[in-house]
Amino acid sequence: MKNSLKILITNILVCVTLLAAYVMKAQNLIPNPSFEILKACPTGSGQLDLAEPWEAILTPDLFNVCSESVTYGVPQNQTCNYLLPQEGDGYTGMFVYNSHEFIRVTLTDTLETGRRYYVRFFVAAEDNCGATNIPYATTDAIGLAVKGTGPIDNFRVVAQNRGTVISDALKWTKVSGCFVAEGNELIVQIGNFLDDDSTLIATNMPQVPNTQQFNYMFVDDVLLTPFDPFPDTLLLCDGQPLNLNASFYDANLQWLTGETSPVLLALDTGNFVVTATIDGCVMREEVTVVNFSYKDLMPPDTSICKGDEIRLSPGIPGRYRWQNGDEAKTITISKPDTYKAVVSNMCGDFNFEQKLTNEDCRCSVFVPNIFTPNGDGINDLLEIGLGCDYEYIPKQFRIFNRWGGLAFSADNFLAIKWDGNQQGKPAQNGEFTWYLSYELIYDGRSRLIIEDGSVTVVY
Repeated sequence: MKNSLKILITNILVCVTLLAAYVMKAQNLIPNPSFEILKACPTGSGQLDLAEPWEAILTPDLFNVCSESVTYGVPQNQTCNYLLPQEGDGYTGMFVYNSHEFIRVTLTDTLETGRRYYVRFFVAAEDNCGATNIPYATTDAIGLAVKGTGPIDNFRVVAQNRGTVISDALKWTKVSGCFVAEGNELIVQIGNFLDDDSTLIATNMPQVPNTQQFNYMFVDDVLLTPFDPFPDTLLLCDGQPLNLNASFYDANLQWLTGETSPVLLALDTGNFVVTATIDGCVMREEVTVVNFSYKDLMPPDTSICKGDEIRLSPGIPGRYRWQNGDEAKTITISKPDTYKAVVSNMCGDFNFEQKLTNEDCRCSVFVPNIFTPNGDGINDLLEIGLGCDYEYIPKQFRIFNRWGGLAFSADNFLAIKWDGNQQGKPAQNGEFTWYLSYELIYDGRSRLIIEDGSVTVVY
């Protein structure tokens, strides 16, 4: 086996990467979360579809600063309502009592089985404009549900306001929660998932039947994100300390060490655990910190037996790019060649070059092509020779006549020789076919090798 692996370090970002905090911004899986990316400005009712990719169930409305309508503008709308956006330039509104409207959107990615997610959105009540002669109702019932795309998948409510009527028309009220994903969720829907009899209602005219009461709510700044501040593994580049930044919105953080700062300095390798508490949700994340040094990555070039395959990988965490464009961390190869990969990680960019050669690992097999079992003491027995550079185990030697009949068989063929007899009788003159098998041990691996040939019996 030849040792010629070359590891070329082209760009090591030590000063930037090692001394700075490692920060991963939490990913919001809700597209257009503040309803401000528009195909056009709203001019009338039921125009939520202008805020792609949101979809409407019934006719929820869209409000934006770009609207020239006094009814669908921001911050003033609905004649007397004055409500600044929680985030961005717009928001949506819908009925949640008697008439149940919903807004729906497809997430940017399917949720991961077993991972804990945090969800949050903001709601506000519609102003009643000081009217005293018409019913004005507020309720407690609005929530967010998730579901998969399958035909039998149902919505699962994962965040819901219950027990407290939302009546503030000037400030936003946060509704939040956390849940463990089942793994196929891709659709989010917001609205009142309770029936009216289960909804808590407050009204200025209780004498009016509930069937004539309506509640309208505004919604803005929708968030659904995993608590995933770190990848599974982080690197101490050449043993340099690393700042672990677990900042997550307004969460209170506590490390397993007892520290409560969002940033923890990792001085050594090991497993680091942080717990985040936010809005009654408790979420836990663990990251493994390992030492990374290119000086330790000096395995030899590789040689394999002809016909064998080998799985090749530099074994370094990071993003891979092989010379053929493949981005897999491990490739399976058998052809002699020089294989190159660039691996990029938080410690820099690393160029790898590994040479694969083939060796003919077969043993040298000697079986005479003629033998004369005539009892003259010369060449009366068929003897087999086997020469190997590597460890081997003899398996079986078999001889067949021209019609396929078995003439001879031996497991210990180096010790047992054929005397030319077939089933106790001298074999006929002519050509016989032989097969020989042995197990070859090379580089810690074993493989079964079969050789074949012919021998002519002459009396």
